[in-house]
Amino acid sequence: MKYSVKLITKSTVETGEVSIEEQILLTEADSFDDAYDKAERYVEERGICDSYRNYLGKLVTRELVSYADCFQLFEDDDDDVKEVYSSIVRPDERLAEETIVAAFQRFSDSRDLLPFRELVDLDELDEEEPRD
Repeated sequence: MKYSVKLITKSTVETGEVSIEEQILLTEADSFDDAYDKAERYVEERGICDSYRNYLGKLVTRELVSYADCFQLFEDDDDDVKEVYSSIVRPDERLAEETIVAAFQRFSDSRDLLPFRELVDLDELDEEEPRD
């Protein structure tokens, strides 16, 4: 069976910039527990939470915030399109619908993420079209 595991990591540059990253890992597993175990091994083996120096020589510290969720894929292998993750959030008095939608839609562009880059081609950034 195929599962997707969502993990959330936090990166902090020594100058104070912070980013939160949501990652979805796709794995073949026998159960939800097996999928989480494989995700944990992947994070460890790939150094997902290792610190590094960015292109300016500043220390970037990464940490695992959470293995936030696990989703079992139900589509047939013959399907052209597969849903690899789904999450439902219900608005309530603590979290308004507009806030939830804004959080789902807010994505960073390459300039937002520049302090977190290990290697960067500044010429590529100058060629990018601005986002609306």
